Amino acid sequence: MTDFFNRFNNLPDSEKDKIALLRVIECTNGVIQQMYRSNDPSAFSVEKTRKAMKYSMGCIKNMTITIGLEEITFEEPTQLLVREMRDLYISGFKNGNADDFEKFLDASRSNLEVVGVERIDNAAELVRAYVDDIPKKSVQWGIGYIKGFMGWM
Repeated sequence: MTDFFNRFNNLPDSEKDKIALLRVIECTNGVIQQMYRSNDPSAFSVEKTRKAMKYSMGCIKNMTITIGLEEITFEEPTQLLVREMRDLYISGFKNGNADDFEKFLDASRSNLEVVGVERIDNAAELVRAYVDDIPKKSVQWGIGYIKGFMGWM
C-alpha cells in the first residue's frame, strides 16, 4: 500500500496549509451535497448547493483556490498527490471499487493527520471570512465531519 502519511508529511508547510484549506472546502461541500440529496430540513436551496459545488469542484479540478482576492495554487508534487487521492475517491466511492475505497480512506486519514487540527481550524476561519460561495454556517458542518472522521471531537 502507498505510504500516504510520509508522502504528505514530506510536503512543505506551505503546501500543508493549502491542503487544509482544500479539505475544509471539499468536506464542507460534501456535507452540503449530502444534506441536499437527503432532503435534510437544514439543506440549502438548489442554487446555494450548486454554487458551493461549483466552487469546490473548481478548486479541486484547477488545483487553485480563490480566497478573497488571492489565488492559491498548489505546487506540482502536491497536485499529483491530491489528484492521486481524488482518483482513488472516484474509483472507490463513486464507482464502488472496494480496494480503492480503502486506499482512499487511508490517504484521507493520513492527509488529515499530517495537516492536523490546528491547520484545519485556521483554514475554516479563512473559508468563513473570504469564501462567499460557501455559506458560512455550513463550514462548521465540514469541520464536524473532519473532526468526527479523525476522532478529534
